[in-house]
Amino acid sequence: MKQKDFFLYAVMSVFLGMQGCASSSDIKQNVGTSEIAHTKQTLQIAGLKHCNNEGNDSIHLNPDEPLTIIVHGCFSSAGRFETLADVYGLYDQQAICFEYDDRKSLEDTSGELVAALNQLSTQNPNQDLHVIGHSQGGLVARRALTSEREDQQTVTAKKVQLTTVSSPFNGIEISSHCGITPLRILSLGIVDLICYAVTGEKYQQIPPNADFIEQPGDLVASVSQHLVIKTDERNSCRKENDKGECIEDDYVFSVNEQSNNQVDDGVNTDLVTVKAGHVEIVGNGESVPTDLINILKQKEVLVDKSGVDEQKQGYLINQLYFD
Repeated sequence: MKQKDFFLYAVMSVFLGMQGCASSSDIKQNVGTSEIAHTKQTLQIAGLKHCNNEGNDSIHLNPDEPLTIIVHGCFSSAGRFETLADVYGLYDQQAICFEYDDRKSLEDTSGELVAALNQLSTQNPNQDLHVIGHSQGGLVARRALTSEREDQQTVTAKKVQLTTVSSPFNGIEISSHCGITPLRILSLGIVDLICYAVTGEKYQQIPPNADFIEQPGDLVASVSQHLVIKTDERNSCRKENDKGECIEDDYVFSVNEQSNNQVDDGVNTDLVTVKAGHVEIVGNGESVPTDLINILKQKEVLVDKSGVDEQKQGYLINQLYFD
């Protein structure tokens, strides 16, 4: 391959590869509001915040009730999952978000999540936790809950459930060159510069041959379940025009990119594959995440405590996403 062709290929591949990060405009800016009643505790823990509370990092929790922590993906934020948190509120459950700098090393950000979970568990040692991560957030969430981490941190919560959605546990195929040493050397550092410019410090952790991918590690014993939700994103649509024609697809990761044997064969792992787009599965301006909600209910990680009938719940959820 000629040198100029190689550089063109590198540039195009990196930018195409970064489609794996759901952008902030990809996930609907949600407008619903709901709040868990009888909150008894106010905490300030770095990284943890109410999904709908920009500029105020205080969280208000009922320490006697289970808590769900939502971890966003790349180019996203806590605010993009406001409505999903509100769905939990409709079921009379409490959910907050973990927000992080998605350009940092995945080891570093997962370490920050460990620290946040441990501080939470110190305050509420008997509280059951459910961590749910979408896309890159799933990589961060699972890494936080692994044993024998490089930084020697370990999540101390007594009982944790983990759910990952559309997460590339097998690495991002189109970014493979970011982890190929000969190509990086031949490019005289250009490939490194391009990868870093687009993804930040994590650029060597997302290719299929990265140690982060090939050595995912075992989950800590306190994880009672890892629900792996994979999305078959073929022929999915993210945006339609006024005529109902698809103008932007919702295909980001193949099922193969989401399938890592060491992760899939882990203890207490439950695998589900659903036909859905990458952003569609968590809800966007074109759809309600009905499939995700139903799966979470079926697997009993979203338990209805509200006493509201199913038809009324469906109506309220639609209001949250479309009003």
